[in-house]
Amino acid sequence: MDRPETPPNPTRVSNRVTGPVTVHGHVFQAQNLSVTVVGLLPGPGPAVPAEKPEPTHPKGRDDSPPPSSPEEDLERRKGVGGKRGRGRRLPSRAWGPVPVGVQQGSGKDRSTLPTVRQPMHLDGSLVVGEGCRLHILDTHDGRRRLLVLAGNDARPHLDSGQVCFLGLNKQINTFDLHTGRQHRWDPRHRLHEGMTSVSRGTAFTVGPDGSVTALDLLRRHRRWTMKGVACEIVSAPRVSGGDVFGLGCTKRASERGVDCVAALHEEDGSGRWLSPTASPLSGVWSVTDDAVYVIEMPPPHIRLVALDSATGARRWESDSFDGTPADLTAAGETVFLRTTERQLHAVDTHSGRTRWSAVGISRPPTMADGRVLLVRNARMLLAVDPATGQDVWPRRPSNGTLLIAPLVTDGAIYTIGHTGLTARNAATGRALGSPYNMSLSPDDHGTPVMLDGVLYFTNARREVEAVCLN
Repeated sequence: MDRPETPPNPTRVSNRVTGPVTVHGHVFQAQNLSVTVVGLLPGPGPAVPAEKPEPTHPKGRDDSPPPSSPEEDLERRKGVGGKRGRGRRLPSRAWGPVPVGVQQGSGKDRSTLPTVRQPMHLDGSLVVGEGCRLHILDTHDGRRRLLVLAGNDARPHLDSGQVCFLGLNKQINTFDLHTGRQHRWDPRHRLHEGMTSVSRGTAFTVGPDGSVTALDLLRRHRRWTMKGVACEIVSAPRVSGGDVFGLGCTKRASERGVDCVAALHEEDGSGRWLSPTASPLSGVWSVTDDAVYVIEMPPPHIRLVALDSATGARRWESDSFDGTPADLTAAGETVFLRTTERQLHAVDTHSGRTRWSAVGISRPPTMADGRVLLVRNARMLLAVDPATGQDVWPRRPSNGTLLIAPLVTDGAIYTIGHTGLTARNAATGRALGSPYNMSLSPDDHGTPVMLDGVLYFTNARREVEAVCLN
């Protein structure tokens, strides 16, 4: 069988060209910008056939489960969701792998290659960062739609059809996925890496002076700058319930550290409330429509504090815990505080009472059908009752280290470890079939994208793949 033809290299649009440029029937407006857009690949045509996964069993058999007991066979016939007659397929490749950027076999030293991050999703496209380059792929077949060359390797912000990223000199650039147009903003408007969040078409960024500025991504202008708040914001803002929240300091950060929480009106940036704290705050915090959860650090302990999101009033404070905060997860009537020492504390959101604690928890908790999924010592999968912490089903050891927290979709559970992607019965946690052979590119700030029953991820070979989960 003849191999499919390899698509030609993308057409480069020079940054010296002005006016409309047509590439395979698509019109782009090229401008004299510091960002270069590399045009579309050939237009609609037959998709390149997906490669068949290599057999993982001897004698070339497919990825079917190994011989098992009658009870396990019955469970597999029930499907991942645990209901008879509504079975699911085991994971199978949808498309890919699609190489991204410079490949390891091209004579380049692996240590010198920029990291290919996990994909981000926006309006039917995947945005994959590779150093200062953004690869934009179609979620349907993995075709590379565009290649955006930027002057900065900061992670982009995606919202309302706009890819917002930092260009040369940290100048704001936006790329519209719908029109194919790129825009360079007024140099007076800046985004600050690690101090920006995006919500409903607006970027909220904190400047060097500690003030919050709201920038309209669609109209490309400044909406407002924070006013009426007697503190400096020192964290990336978070938006919830029509308000913008931030951690701040009422004095110089070098003197007292983070010692207050501020809330602004999302419409005009005016101050809503300011809530000072008795002790310095950790940078780990969480916001819901009902409350703001922060962690006070009176030496040598830490404690969780709940503030009313509407007034800033102090609702309660939890017991004192040992350790250094790692992450906070608010889910239903419980907020989970995990420390870097792998201790997990479940706190009641109404009273601040500690419901239960666990040790050895190496990943943030995940909610699934009213249960809490935990990973103990990176190898054991647990499901516990959120109210009591008691096991819901037997503890399930994995065949290797679990790389990320469990994934939950449509009543199914999937785990990713060194042995691959494993489908699990949601009712019992039992593994169904053999793992799907896959690997993950390391990314401290990103995880695979799960959308409409398909998992999109970047593997360790610097390739993007799509796997059907059901």
